[in-house]
Amino acid sequence: MMHFKSLSQMDPFILVDGYQLPDGLFNQISTLFITFFVEGKFYPMFSLLFGLGFYIFYDRLLQKDLRAGRVFSRRLTFLIILGLIHLIFFWQGDILFTYGITGFLLLFFISRQPKTIMIWSVVLLAVSSLVVSLLYAIIGWFMQFGMQTGAIPLSEFQAMNETTLTVMADGGYWEIVGFRLADSIFAVFGNILLIPTILPLFLIGLYMGKTGMFHDIGAHISRWKKLCAHSLWIGILFSVLTTAMMHDLTPIPAYIAYGLGYGIRIFTGPILMLFYISALLLVLRKETRQSIMKPFASVGRMALTNYLMQTLILVFIFHGYGLGLYGQVTSGAGILISVGVYVFQVIISTLYLKKFKQGPMESLWRKWTYKNV
Repeated sequence: MMHFKSLSQMDPFILVDGYQLPDGLFNQISTLFITFFVEGKFYPMFSLLFGLGFYIFYDRLLQKDLRAGRVFSRRLTFLIILGLIHLIFFWQGDILFTYGITGFLLLFFISRQPKTIMIWSVVLLAVSSLVVSLLYAIIGWFMQFGMQTGAIPLSEFQAMNETTLTVMADGGYWEIVGFRLADSIFAVFGNILLIPTILPLFLIGLYMGKTGMFHDIGAHISRWKKLCAHSLWIGILFSVLTTAMMHDLTPIPAYIAYGLGYGIRIFTGPILMLFYISALLLVLRKETRQSIMKPFASVGRMALTNYLMQTLILVFIFHGYGLGLYGQVTSGAGILISVGVYVFQVIISTLYLKKFKQGPMESLWRKWTYKNV
């Protein structure tokens, strides 16, 4: 929502000033809530599920004596093509392309021992976190230094931001696509650089699949309980730290703190994510509680369709060829819109799956994957 409705991380001043809190108590609380509980915690959850889904998918193909590597490669190719279309013609925040590219690396880990997989995951996350922390902090320092000395003209950045706001809020479809084209091409290559931060999250899911943590919860209940308890206090502790650093609420200069906080969150965000998953799993062990979650399960069964549907809904709300509300929606209102869109998707998904077994994009994806198999 933040990326759809505003400049968000496209604003270069964030690297110097950090995320400045907006006016109004409700908007400030909303902003801090998002940074603390949501940002950097939910894309790791989706990534973990991708890795788990890979293991289940691959294992079933082997049981059917099919060429698992080839079939999975076709599945990923669909994501890459769809992701490129999504990225260039609708929204540069696409994740499908990155997931499709990164997914091929899972094939190198499918035969590895769980311990090896977990070591790779931890090391990749740690190294990625360190590199991004240092890189962003250095960039922030150089920008601050350049602005102070006049080597980097503030007026150019301000003019760029104003132009973006105007085009996104008032431009037509092709005008916006053309305006975003350079950023979209950069995003294609930039997203490839995200692979070291996404792959380790896939590997966590693969690890959990290979160890049977989801398949036989009872046998791993003590592990789930320990994971729930420790991921809670560790996740909360580091969320306090990274939220304070990214919002310039520490004695550290904002142009250093933001980059460090952003990078540290790459490693620590998934920890709080593991609390969300383990706590939900423990709560839902009873079948009576599982029935309450069925509407949410419907959304999950149509994850790809709903992901793309969100884009269509939100570009209509914020782009100039729709309602043109880009740059005009506060943090608090953004949360309310997010909840509204999700409730709408719960209803639509539930009704759709009463008549069909899969969502429309899931059905197309399946046909592509199994063609000539």
